[in-house]
Amino acid sequence: MLTLYARRDSSNCAKVFWLLDLLDLPFDLIPMGRGSGAQDTVAFERLTPFGKVPVITDGALIAWESNAILRALAKRAQPNTVWPEDQRQQTRIDGWMDWASLSLTPPLTRLRKVRAAGGEGELAAVIEAATLLDWQLGQSPFIAGDTLSLADITAAPSVHRLGLLSAQEPRLPKLPHLLAYREKLELDPLYRLHIRDALT
Repeated sequence: MLTLYARRDSSNCAKVFWLLDLLDLPFDLIPMGRGSGAQDTVAFERLTPFGKVPVITDGALIAWESNAILRALAKRAQPNTVWPEDQRQQTRIDGWMDWASLSLTPPLTRLRKVRAAGGEGELAAVIEAATLLDWQLGQSPFIAGDTLSLADITAAPSVHRLGLLSAQEPRLPKLPHLLAYREKLELDPLYRLHIRDALT
């Protein structure tokens, strides 16, 4: 049985919750609330060198870092469409997963933290990443192709938060492909449950 150490309001955990539901994988949840101290225990430190959620265990298998967990779960539940068995498709999905984690999420996270503390923050890098994503979504219905994949699940929390930002930030350009994509994701009940309704 899979065991997930996570909290619902974490963007990295939200991706894992969505995939577990999507693949219909049963799991036991060990809630790890922010500030609870549960992540500072010796038992948890044995699972991950970083002391952060999410972490998932499956017998002797221990996975940490959300993208690694997504890949492990998708491989466990083959065949599926979010992680096709074709290596060329996997490589394309992999590239967009890394791009979302390295180029889309970090500038948005920095901006949110600065603004939460009352500052203005740097918008240029967010606009650059969002504009590139908008261009890509003009090439295909989903980030890495014609169907929902791990690339979309990885980017979903940032896509949601870009939507929240666009409602408050007039300097963010109108990005029609990204808007249509977000509206399409909103039709998915699992996206609404694990991303839209769980994350601020």
